Amino acid sequence: MLLPSSSRFSSAPSPAIYLPAFTGIRAVAAYLVYLHHFNPCATKPGLAPLAALVMEFHVGVPIFFVLSGFLITLRYATTPLTQPRQWARYLRNRWARIYPVYLLLTLLTYAVFRRQGTFYLPELLQSLTLTQGFFDHTKYIGIAQAWSLTVEECFYLLAPLIFVLARRFPRLLWVQPFGLLALGIALVAVCAPHYTALHGLFGNFKFMLLFTFLGRCFEFYAGVQLALLYQQRQLPAAAHQGRRTLAGLVIMGACVIGMVLIKGGYTYGQEHPLGVVLNNVALPGGILVLFMGLLTEKTWLRQLLSTPLLRVLGKSSYVFYLIHMGIVHDWLAYYVTTNGLLLFVLLNALALGLHYGVEEPLHRWLRARPLSSSSIS
Repeated sequence: MLLPSSSRFSSAPSPAIYLPAFTGIRAVAAYLVYLHHFNPCATKPGLAPLAALVMEFHVGVPIFFVLSGFLITLRYATTPLTQPRQWARYLRNRWARIYPVYLLLTLLTYAVFRRQGTFYLPELLQSLTLTQGFFDHTKYIGIAQAWSLTVEECFYLLAPLIFVLARRFPRLLWVQPFGLLALGIALVAVCAPHYTALHGLFGNFKFMLLFTFLGRCFEFYAGVQLALLYQQRQLPAAAHQGRRTLAGLVIMGACVIGMVLIKGGYTYGQEHPLGVVLNNVALPGGILVLFMGLLTEKTWLRQLLSTPLLRVLGKSSYVFYLIHMGIVHDWLAYYVTTNGLLLFVLLNALALGLHYGVEEPLHRWLRARPLSSSSIS
């Protein structure tokens, strides 16, 4: 879908928009990833087909990426980020949202590693700078799931440029991700022969396509495009209530089933060449259609995602994502309970406590800090 003209942009910042269902869906995405990592059907032979389906619930990550593209565009596409003060404020706000709780949990993780005798300073530095996700060798160090934060941060850094290019060349918006993908292919061609020496920096196509922004950029651009359509009121009214929501769910479900069917000798279907297309391109299309439905249709799903419970869980979903696998999960599983359902409840309770007791207060305090003159000079 291409937008007809550059009139979709204005110079005024967008007013704050709160879409409750889009908070609730964050919780759903986080729980899909949790099920992917701790498949409750994996040890039950009679549920083998269902276990194979749940293995592909990594699709929660594309939901996060499309949602990120949508929300960042909705909030900042009309903000003049080329102005130093606006640019500094944007970076400060993004840093304040993502980094503080990640920093605390990373330091805790490496403190445990040191106690276990597996502490390595270079790995700590990579984790602290979120550069581990650029290297195939180190993508899972520290908080293993934090590789996706490297992808996210790349989008945050490139978003202002994406918006500028979209303003100047509005009809070429979808050319941008193909250009980024071409850059990823070129980097693999240059770096792959030196895989060991470069510690897996863009070391192969599988890594580039599944673990880097250059390979995953179509997911963010799906969100960007949807936000621009919504921002300029160019989303047509739904002819039949629920049809878009249902169509989005069907497309997403078909992509997941497709990855199950083509998995073959791969660990996950998304590693198959066709699976990469399903996961990185077709699935974001389905997520876009689902999000269109959530924006334009009054459905039971939108009502469910907008309930107070799911909104609260959605707000704490980032902390849940960071702790659902790793030292916190392992400590609870070793010292408290091995019951999967109880462990899930405890992780959510801890995520809620960390969100309201640590993450949100730190975020508010950092956003309220005045920008230094050096940051806008």
